[in-house]
Amino acid sequence: MSAPTNPEVKELNPVDFIQLQQYIEYCSLKVKDVLREFDKDGRLARHRHGECINEEGFRHFLKAYLEVEDFPSDLCQRLFCSFQNSKPTQEESTKEVFLKDVSCYFSLLEDGQPMDKLEFAFRLYDRDGNGVLDSSEVDRIIAQMMHAAEYLDWDVSELEPVLKDMMTAIDADSSGTVSLKEWVEGGMNNVPLLVLLGLKVTTAVFLIL
Repeated sequence: MSAPTNPEVKELNPVDFIQLQQYIEYCSLKVKDVLREFDKDGRLARHRHGECINEEGFRHFLKAYLEVEDFPSDLCQRLFCSFQNSKPTQEESTKEVFLKDVSCYFSLLEDGQPMDKLEFAFRLYDRDGNGVLDSSEVDRIIAQMMHAAEYLDWDVSELEPVLKDMMTAIDADSSGTVSLKEWVEGGMNNVPLLVLLGLKVTTAVFLIL
């Protein structure tokens, strides 16, 4: 279930989402039940400070929730950084994340609908936060989907132009940018897109090239 990863990469990517979905598919616990371990009498209570938990507590949460002992450390770090609410200048030992953010994210992966997951992915890829995906952000998504396809052992020899056409079609008004509405409407019934973004687990997806 592990994949080659670059420890220098701090951002979450589709392969990360695919791996998480694979772990969650086989775990028997609910995120809300595991998070109770951070309550006053729970075994992880020492890692909680107010409404936040530290990185060690987050690592213990992942191992308990996903029922694994060998969860990739680099993926754990990228996940933790994605929730990071402390300033970069702070010492590593003081970095914390909000429990509510962890709860919302893993509940979304656990039971979320495709529309909710697509909206989450849009916010992630809209790096400048201007409410649309521009050409550079779309190109980045395509590159990451290609990487995800390789991870899934798909034949990628003719995949890139298909993905470009797919993203062009999502830009319904041909404005050169993709709005949240276009992204959600275009992605809702697009199984290959959902799979390559790591938002849907499936055993087989066939692309007509």
